[in-house]
Amino acid sequence: MTLIQEPLAGLGAFVRTLETGSFSAAARALGVSPSAVSKTVARLEGRLGVLLLQRGTRRLQPTPEGLSLFERGQRIVAELEAAQGELRESKGPRGPLHVTAPMDLGRHWLVPRLPAFLAAYPQIQCALGLTDRFIDLVEERVDVGLRMGESADTRLVRRRLGESRAVICASPAYLRRHGTPRKVADLQRHACLAYLRGGQRVSWRLDGKEVEVPGPFASDNNEALLTLAQEGVGIARLPEFVATQALASGRLRAVLGEVHSPGPDVFVVYPERRHLSPRVRVFVDFVADTFAREETRPGTKPRPRR
Repeated sequence: MTLIQEPLAGLGAFVRTLETGSFSAAARALGVSPSAVSKTVARLEGRLGVLLLQRGTRRLQPTPEGLSLFERGQRIVAELEAAQGELRESKGPRGPLHVTAPMDLGRHWLVPRLPAFLAAYPQIQCALGLTDRFIDLVEERVDVGLRMGESADTRLVRRRLGESRAVICASPAYLRRHGTPRKVADLQRHACLAYLRGGQRVSWRLDGKEVEVPGPFASDNNEALLTLAQEGVGIARLPEFVATQALASGRLRAVLGEVHSPGPDVFVVYPERRHLSPRVRVFVDFVADTFAREETRPGTKPRPRR
């Protein structure tokens, strides 16, 4: 390790340690052992002659000197990583791309569109994680994610893609047995399948009002609601991108189509960096362009033109 490399290695280890909160997490991000990260940071402290980290708590905290170095060092490390990425990708975007998305949006909207992206950028190796667990993109070293709804994380750049929509639907067999609701008030006489959050049935947002609907079943999984709706158990309010195939095949029929039933906005998000990796940039542009092209795209409304 040269005189130039050693300080940069120490700075990189220090920055990753503060970003992730521990030597162990930093080691996972850097692909080395926790002891190697700890020793590298200790050597940096020795070289500078100051204490950078307070090690007496479960989550490492910076000293005032450490915080000052972190604010500058984070920019330096990001610049170096961006420069290395641009050099590697000078012949086109390439390398690993870590993407995360909510289960429903990822499975029903993103995954069917990924073949076109991978064909356009064959040198990118995409690793997609589908989960409804909250993913800290910075701490878990994820490049880019799709999100439903607003985010308070100021470390992320957010690009709004559109507003999701929900569709109220039931099977033809259910509608033959129980009739078709013609107005929102009719739902009180039907078996409604609700989404479950925190152990509580979620009300339906219809024409700007929250409506409590009765019914025999609730779940925190839209696939379960979709299956039961197709089996004729009741009426479901589903994200339109989840119900699209069932509606197209006739297994479900939309009801109360004139009722406005919006869902949360859809965003593509990524950690804020001065220089965006080419492979992240092309993915963000691909997702945004795909939303914009699809005039009747499942689950969204066209974005307003500016």
